[in-house]
Amino acid sequence: MTRLLAEDLSVGYDGRLVIEHQDLAIPDGAITTIIGPNGCGKSTMLRALARLLPAQTGVVRLDGADIRSLAPKKVAQTLGLLPQQPIAPEGLRVADLVARGRHPHQSWYRQWSEQDSAAIDRALELTQTAELADRAIEALSGGQRQRVWIALTLAQETDLLLLDEPTTYLDLAHSIEVLDLVHHLKTRHDKTVVMVLHDLNLAARYSDWIVVMADGAVIAQGVPGDILTAELLEEAFGLKSVIVTDPVSGGPMVVPVGAGLG
Repeated sequence: MTRLLAEDLSVGYDGRLVIEHQDLAIPDGAITTIIGPNGCGKSTMLRALARLLPAQTGVVRLDGADIRSLAPKKVAQTLGLLPQQPIAPEGLRVADLVARGRHPHQSWYRQWSEQDSAAIDRALELTQTAELADRAIEALSGGQRQRVWIALTLAQETDLLLLDEPTTYLDLAHSIEVLDLVHHLKTRHDKTVVMVLHDLNLAARYSDWIVVMADGAVIAQGVPGDILTAELLEEAFGLKSVIVTDPVSGGPMVVPVGAGLG
């Protein structure tokens, strides 16, 4: 059984549907990346999968159940979300931010425990941020800050991670650093990851499965070598390109063809 899927999903904002009657099944134990042009519904899809946006039609299912029927705490114990451009209160320490990832596991009869402390230590270790624990969030570099937000998500100890543009505003070196961490979480810690990316070549290198969206619809999905074709990229992005072999991964690499060059 696929743990996370959407059936006949329609969702939008302020009375306007962004996604209409779409199906999407997320492969378990894999990195799935949603790509598409700006405004095509990528982040909307991710937010709907995380139950942050209500379905107008259809349903999102988590472990077979309609996600709307599950208690918010149950969802937060199963699925972790890193939104776009998360904001922390000024002066908040790294350790205090990451500790917030344990809130779904707290209750009036279960307060802070050794299990919570251990989960935070593991999250800091996995993201290589333990040495930053006493520093203020605003004092960190972009790459450090993104790893700390991922540590917060990991502290929830969920098997499913949803990451909305985790490399936004990062330079290439820091983007690689963050995506290497995502790959490590999948291969060494059995996480299922769904993320939205803009960089097609990073998506090709780090993804097991790619979902292509355009105009609020899923127009193609599959393994990168099958999905990333010049024809599909022109259809989805209006981009003329040549697909070559990535000399590092052996997968596809997109070479854009600018006006007057092709």
